Amino acid sequence: MGTPAWLLAVGLPAKGAPRRPAERAEIQIEPGIDFEATHILYHVTVRNRGGRAVRDVVITPVVAPGPFVLDEPPKKVPVLGPREYGTASFRIRARGPPEELEVAAKIAYPDPGTGEAREAAASPVRVDLRPPRTRPVYVAPDVLQERASRSFGVQDAFTLPLDAERAYPAVERALAAEGLEKIEESTYRSGDTFVGQASFHGLDRHRASYAVRAVASRRDGESTLKLLVFVQAEESLFGFYWRVRDAVHRALGLPPHQP
Repeated sequence: MGTPAWLLAVGLPAKGAPRRPAERAEIQIEPGIDFEATHILYHVTVRNRGGRAVRDVVITPVVAPGPFVLDEPPKKVPVLGPREYGTASFRIRARGPPEELEVAAKIAYPDPGTGEAREAAASPVRVDLRPPRTRPVYVAPDVLQERASRSFGVQDAFTLPLDAERAYPAVERALAAEGLEKIEESTYRSGDTFVGQASFHGLDRHRASYAVRAVASRRDGESTLKLLVFVQAEESLFGFYWRVRDAVHRALGLPPHQP
């Protein structure tokens, strides 16, 4: 009876539970874009979906040849534990009138088990950032205000190269020439103080709404211009702001738009 018992004892380990697969690193890349008035922010998130920590994940963005440039070096996420993530952001600017942007990213990191170099890439993101063409369409001031409250917007202010009272009509004409309708206007003069402001509206071929409010003012001998720009589609903010600011600069004899 001893022999069968001995055979059973040695047979059990041979039929034991299967081995667990070795834990490994699994890096997922998640790209994203934010649209600002003077630049684009490209975000790259790396997420460790594996069971081992990964060190020194280097993120390198890649911008296709064209009007957009990226002056920042690659960035590194020092440590990514299991189920952790890290994000690097890169500022992209235009060196001329914006057109189509294509941006991607690649990552490199050492395998946590072998030290072997590993690489991965994110699919390219392509966005048309050309300045939209607009046509003048009148809307009531309260409708314009309501649309602006639901839009993406930006505000800019700069010193005027000439007196605000003389600059204001030139700014008005420049904005009207860009396919925008003047919705409302008011001027105020008192002593050495002047304030001229006007709101403009237009639609593109997709009937998306665009609006600009320009305020030229002179106070204490200094003349400034404030521009408030609103767009319905976030990706249109960069191109529309570029076109509006360029038109105003040309009208005032200022250098071209420099982001």
